[in-house]
Formats: sequence, structure tokens, C-alpha cells
Amino acid sequence: MKKLRNILLVITVVFSLASCIDSYTPVIKSNDKGKYVVMGKVDMNDSVQTVNVSMTSSISDPNYIAATGCTVEILDNNGHNFPLRDDGDGNYTGEIDPQYMVPGSAFKVSIKVPGGTDIESDYDTISSCPPVDTIYYKQESEYTNNASNEIKGIQLYTNLKGQNSDSRYYKWSLTETWEYHSKWPIRWYYYLGTIYHVVPDDYSKMVCWHTIHIPSIYLLSTKDLSENDYTQFPLNFVGSDTRRLEYGYSLLIKQEALSHSAYNFWERMRLNNSSNGGLYEKQPLTVQGNLHNITDPAIQVLGFFSAISSHSKRIFIHPIPGLQLTFQEFCNIRILRKGIIELKGLDYPVYLVGDEKTYAPLVYTAECVDCTLLGGVTKKPDYWPN
Repeated sequence: MKKLRNILLVITVVFSLASCIDSYTPVIKSNDKGKYVVMGKVDMNDSVQTVNVSMTSSISDPNYIAATGCTVEILDNNGHNFPLRDDGDGNYTGEIDPQYMVPGSAFKVSIKVPGGTDIESDYDTISSCPPVDTIYYKQESEYTNNASNEIKGIQLYTNLKGQNSDSRYYKWSLTETWEYHSKWPIRWYYYLGTIYHVVPDDYSKMVCWHTIHIPSIYLLSTKDLSENDYTQFPLNFVGSDTRRLEYGYSLLIKQEALSHSAYNFWERMRLNNSSNGGLYEKQPLTVQGNLHNITDPAIQVLGFFSAISSHSKRIFIHPIPGLQLTFQEFCNIRILRKGIIELKGLDYPVYLVGDEKTYAPLVYTAECVDCTLLGGVTKKPDYWPN
């Protein structure tokens, strides 16, 4: 019972404060709804090429509307056609023999939408991409809108080392993964009128890994530089106020060489998103790309189809000397003042605090014992260090 008494001593009450924010409704023209959006690319360093076809929705009710049943093919400037499969949910995929994907080759996409609408892109030309030179971090601080609120953390950087024959236009796509733990194993729980004791303790949901794509747009042009290189290009910032840095953090960066027109499109997208707080992150409203409605040229098609080359590299970070983590604990414990009778009507199972011999009138929030409830998975990534 000593462990149980210790648990009782560490219970704390956390108060949450909520702030009020005035809403902002942008003025969107009615003809911005119901347009086709096409996003896709040919990547000479990927084995599978993907095109996504969807439709815009109302800004007051933003939803992803997949365009299914389309006939989609990619064409190159040498007369070769590469049909794509309909994988559902607006995604179309296919393979292109590497012999056709070399710097200087150009590609476009052709889409036939059920109902008679034909869409085509302009040709986009593959440029050469240098390998990722290095990824590193520095301990820095970031400030919120309140300049006095300093958040310490790590700022990620990369260096670019290109040749004169490589592209002068670059984009980085970032994917982050971090390890996190629940606080306790599953030991006691209540389910439909019965209390169960798990023997031995269930540790299967104590360690998770969470992977997400970072939506920010990272672009660089070296067109006006004397050399095709750049030192200390800033990527994402990871604050000490998140769980990301507690047990291990990994960042995968994909460095893409773009054409001039593709760079201009993504720069407009970046300015669009940053100027209105990300209202259009789900669909590129008002940003004209290289796609055209062949059936009715007066109807705008949004998005961009590009031809790129790329290289990827991963960094793993842990530990970070001297950085104190300040995130708020996600796990809470509640006292059952009336005993087990309070458990009726709660979401089952209800996890109880206890030791090897007995339980107490205390209830964990489920996240205390099940890390998957915070979005991660218990399967360790193949690239994760032991």
C-alpha cells in the first residue's frame, strides 16, 4: 500500500484558462466554390507518382471533396503516355520507368472528369537536385504575440550545396516523428459493473510514436546569388512546451528542385497562407497554377502539376543538453468521492489507480495508460534507434 499512498500524495488540480478571439469571415466570391483542384507531380526520385483531384468547398463549411472516377494520365514531351490508377478518395497513382525521368524531360497531366470536363496542365521540366548537405539545430527562443512570452526550444536548419548545373529554385517538405510515453501501465479497470485486475501489468500502450507532415511551406531561390549554395536555411522550430523533445525527435526533410514556374506558384501559396493565418491551407483558393479547363476555358482550375527531382535526409535528436522541458502534463487523476458508484455512465473501460494488491477510489484519464489516444501508434518505426 505504500505505492498507493504515494500516488495519493501527488494528485494536483490543474485549472485551464480560456481566451476569447473575435472571429473573422473573409469575403469569398461565389464562383470560388465548386472549382476543380489538382495537385500532383512527377518526381524522378520516387517510384510512384501521385495526382490528387478534388473540388473546392465553401469557406464557411470547409470540406475535402474528392473527385473520383476520373481518367488520369501523365504525358512527357517525347510522346509517351503513363496512365494512373484510381486509388479512391481523389488519389491517382502510377509508375513511370526511370529511363524517361531525367533532368531536362518535361511532363504534363491530362484529366477527364466524369460528365465531360477535360483538364490539362502545362508542361513542367525536371531540374537537377543536389543531395541534402546537412541538417542540424541550435537552441534558440521564439516569442508569441506577447513579446514577453519566451518559448525556448530548438531551431532546425539545413545547408544547401548545389552545382551550377542544378536548379536555382528549392522547396523543402518536412515530416516529424517523436516518441512519447503514457505515465502508467494498465493495472486495474472497471467495465460494466465489474472491476478487473490485470496481471501482469499491461505495458503494451505505454510507448508510442507520432508522425505528422508539417504544413508550412519552405522555399529558397538562389537565382540572384553568385553561388548555388546557402548556409543556415531555417526550417521548423520545436518548443520546449511540447512533448516532442522528451524521449526522442526525428525530422525527415525532402529537398525538391523546382522549375521557375513551380517556385512562383508555391511562393504565392506561401504568401497567401501567411497573410490570412492559414485559412486556405486545405485548398489553394485564389492562387492560379498551370492547369486549364480545356472544355470550358472560362472556368478556373486551381493547383499545380510539377516535375521535380529530390533528395531526402533524416536527423534524430536526443537528448538536448541544458534544455528544460515545460509542457503541461496530459494525465489527470480524479477522486471518486462516492466510490465505485460514480463510475456508472462513464466511458468504459474506466482505469483505476492501484498497486499490485488493491485499487483506490481514484480514476485515471485514459491517456494516462493508453498513449494511442494522443494520436500515435505503438509500432516502432524501422528507422528509430534502439
